[in-house]
Amino acid sequence: MSDPSCHIVSVHPELGVRGDLHIYLPSVEGASFPFVLGVHGGAWRSGDQAALNYMPPKLAPLGVAVVLVSYRLAPAHPFPAAYEDLLHVLRWLKEHGSEHSLDPSRCLLFGASAGGHLAMLLATRAIKENHASPTIRGVAQYCGIMDTVAQYAWDEQIKHFMTRDFLQASPESNPGIFNAASPLAHVHPHMPPVWMAHGMADRTVPLEQSQVMVERLRALGNDVVYLEACGLSHTSREVDASGKPVEPFELLFERDLLRFVERTLLHGKT
Repeated sequence: MSDPSCHIVSVHPELGVRGDLHIYLPSVEGASFPFVLGVHGGAWRSGDQAALNYMPPKLAPLGVAVVLVSYRLAPAHPFPAAYEDLLHVLRWLKEHGSEHSLDPSRCLLFGASAGGHLAMLLATRAIKENHASPTIRGVAQYCGIMDTVAQYAWDEQIKHFMTRDFLQASPESNPGIFNAASPLAHVHPHMPPVWMAHGMADRTVPLEQSQVMVERLRALGNDVVYLEACGLSHTSREVDASGKPVEPFELLFERDLLRFVERTLLHGKT
């Protein structure tokens, strides 16, 4: 049997339930499992780890555990609160993950939208700055914000304002915080393998951000898989010919994503 079981661990008690990790272990024999750390989206302003509850059943058949995390939300808790919460989680996983049957030498980061942004910020800035962490073997994300300056300008155009809420500044008033929060600004030549997908009709996070990010990654010799979904908007979910979400839930390019997980976590390519 491979149905995942879950237990909840408080790793940041002062944050209440947002300091809990939901750890899903495959129901297969094994003392220590490679794992995916899932970071939820929600424009940095909403959501929690429950948004990624679809992940454990998809990864359990591979013998891969899933760790789902929440973080403090803007505007009450602007950047760098969410990023610092995730750094705290990475430190905890390095120090205590093995106590919960997690292999700290095999971790993959995953997220979509704001979660994709935070996952990529960990894979770029946190690794570059040598923050304590399990060994990050890969990062996979859908339609994440890669350039906060570009996203701020787009938000202003469409009157969405999520980046303003997240950073509590404009690029003119505080350019430093935009740089600190942009994965694009922290790309380095020692990135783990990257998997990215983006809908070509995305009106929330423009496709160009992913395209520029891929160019930067490849220019430095990084291992990148990049897929574009013709006609789809801001989503990580597969749709049928009529545009309705596929049931049961299926991720966009799911087979390719799972192949990437197997390659990076199970077959040792880093």
